Amino acid sequence: MITIIKIQMKSIIGHKNPDTDTICSAIAHQVFLANRGVEAKAFALGEINNETKFVLEKFGVDSPEVINKLPQNSEIILVDHNEEGQSIENLKELNVVEIIDHHKINFQTDKPIRIQIEPLGSSCSIIAKKFMAKKIEIPPAIAQILIAGIISDTLYFRSPTTTETDKQLVERLNVTAKIEDLEKFSLEMFDAKSDVENLSTEELVRLDYKTFDFSGHKFGLGVMETTNKDFGLKRKDEILEILKKIKEEERLEAVYFSVIDILKEESRTLCSGEVEKKLWTELFQVENREEILFVKDLISRKKEIVPVFEKHFSK
Repeated sequence: MITIIKIQMKSIIGHKNPDTDTICSAIAHQVFLANRGVEAKAFALGEINNETKFVLEKFGVDSPEVINKLPQNSEIILVDHNEEGQSIENLKELNVVEIIDHHKINFQTDKPIRIQIEPLGSSCSIIAKKFMAKKIEIPPAIAQILIAGIISDTLYFRSPTTTETDKQLVERLNVTAKIEDLEKFSLEMFDAKSDVENLSTEELVRLDYKTFDFSGHKFGLGVMETTNKDFGLKRKDEILEILKKIKEEERLEAVYFSVIDILKEESRTLCSGEVEKKLWTELFQVENREEILFVKDLISRKKEIVPVFEKHFSK
């Protein structure tokens, strides 16, 4: 007698407040797995932002279904994150079978799982490498959104997280994607990202917001990457109130919101109180401009901000 075992569909999820890299890497990984005979589906842990919406609409790719929970014991694959605070609400009830990420590891398992972590500029870079390593033909639309994810997370190679591998992968992907002017395309993406007029102030602050635990010190770090800093800074007073609200509601030591000028490569940061303002000033070369903490050449939360906090609190 032959026993037929039903294979459970795997769910692919990126982090909360999804960005272009998270969404595009999840979609592309679904296609990669389908080519390997594995049934999987990409989901989003929140509404997609304007940049991601622009990318998916431009290349005719459907946006993933938005969820906040999955049935108990569902098999899941984490892309572009591995910290519980950034993941699905009922993560502890689920069965993590794989992690694909380009951030530091902060995840414990009670069994061996497949983990692929690489120090690249984006998770889309890792997915692109997986296609190429297995010699799987990449559909044009998937090549296009993989490029978009790499451009988004590396700020079109301006971010210090950028590697030569990221640049080479974009060149190789574009043989299939055929995006005529990558620089023009990147500016179109960043302009779409900068269009936040339809968002409430709290939605703006949470658009690219993550919480971090630095040796028991819990912080909230939000960023707004833009080609027009005034889209965010004109709401300064409202943002300050939202930061104080989030700090209290989430019981955090501090909450910061940095407006990153992509083209000028500089940041302007607001924070939830005087103590945190003093800490930011201590940790970074700050110029205080009317209670806005200006720093030149500080544009990467992952590479330039988080490691400084980690070093400070590990003393």
